[in-house]
Amino acid sequence: MTRLGRAAGLTLLLLVGSRTTITAQSLRFRSVTTGRYMQLRPLLYDSATNTLVSGDREYAAPVTEDLEVSAWGLGMTGLRGYGLLRFRGSLGGSELVWPRYNDHFDLLWGFLELERLKYRFRLGRLQRRSELGVYAFDGALATLRPRSNVRFEVYGGRGLARGLLDPYNSSAISSIDPAIPDRGSLLVGASAWYAPLTGSWISALYQREITSDRTGLISERVAIDGEIAAGRHVVLAGYADADLAMEQWGKARLSAMLRLPRGGRIEVAGYRYRPLLPLNTIWGVFSPEGYQGASVTADYPATRRLTLSASYSFRLYESAREETPFEPNLSDRSDMVTAAARWIAGDYQISGQYHFLSGYGGGQSGGDVEVAYERSGRLRLGVFGTGFQQAEEFRVAYGTLLGAGVSSRAQITPGLNLRGQLAKYWQTGTKGGRAPDWSQLRGTLSVEIVFGANADRTTGGER
Repeated sequence: MTRLGRAAGLTLLLLVGSRTTITAQSLRFRSVTTGRYMQLRPLLYDSATNTLVSGDREYAAPVTEDLEVSAWGLGMTGLRGYGLLRFRGSLGGSELVWPRYNDHFDLLWGFLELERLKYRFRLGRLQRRSELGVYAFDGALATLRPRSNVRFEVYGGRGLARGLLDPYNSSAISSIDPAIPDRGSLLVGASAWYAPLTGSWISALYQREITSDRTGLISERVAIDGEIAAGRHVVLAGYADADLAMEQWGKARLSAMLRLPRGGRIEVAGYRYRPLLPLNTIWGVFSPEGYQGASVTADYPATRRLTLSASYSFRLYESAREETPFEPNLSDRSDMVTAAARWIAGDYQISGQYHFLSGYGGGQSGGDVEVAYERSGRLRLGVFGTGFQQAEEFRVAYGTLLGAGVSSRAQITPGLNLRGQLAKYWQTGTKGGRAPDWSQLRGTLSVEIVFGANADRTTGGER
């Protein structure tokens, strides 16, 4: 916590002490400090009963500080500097370390940008988001806009491990995974986007990763994505990607959406999924199963205050090619049904959702309900309840998990926002050692501070 405390203290000192000069220098700061409290009970193996039992309750209190800085007006029209830094640490003396919180610092974004009407150029630490996923790299990205409905983009640089923001051959990664190759990676890509008509567009992407010594291929993928507005009420969309190195199709999706009166909609979609894994990982030898399926989703405002929504989907999984003694009769199909409703009257709203999943991997069901008060977008107070059985995220064997909590959001000033949530979960109906106790308390508190000049550009999601 010492490093995080010093970093957070220095951040606040700079923010407060420099406020009078920030506007003149065309700087904008955004600081988000988030603290969490989580109780956990580790699973222990009891050799006497040959079962898993709950250990003593432990807790973790991770703290994250995200600092976003944007600077422009640097002596050249269109020149901007941008950085998004993340600091991590923990409060208290618990021996439980939350994943990655012993890694105290990450530079998520950090670049210089030069933008003109027809082009944009960025240099530094970047992230490229597409249907292929999120890829971070240290390098350059150039965007060309010859016309308002045409855009080309090329990018490349030193590749970083996905989710870790470290080179593949860094000591931090090799210390926990000695099977990782001892060479880094180079990432290059190109994309094109074209909108022939209003409401219709198509894009294509090519991306390639090779080892840093240029002797080995890591991945080579392409993707195509598009949307067509067929009149005022029908929208057709499609997506597909492929692995050129393995000569395999990956994900694909086709959908048709019908816009209904009063903002309602119905969408029908068919899709397939197959994991595409890079060649520098061992996971590809396990032949992860893919699936194909279809879904129908509907949202409709039944009255001025009441909105209803529902969906149904099914998946057909590829049959397992390897025999297993654990589940020889595993189903190849899963079905999921969801239903939700929201009622709004003035500053009050009630919302609820229920879902049921059966088939592949066992049955799961759960529901949520919330009653909230919201005033002018500046204050929100809510009370919620939840319950689920055999959920995907948490193992609740032979029991039911019930939860209740409160949430809040408040805008104290235009540059100061607070958010918080506190929830308690109880596991009921358990059967001894076969159902380890999952009961726990969780809380979150977040403080957001924003001040400085307002840029005449979007600096949020696009960066």
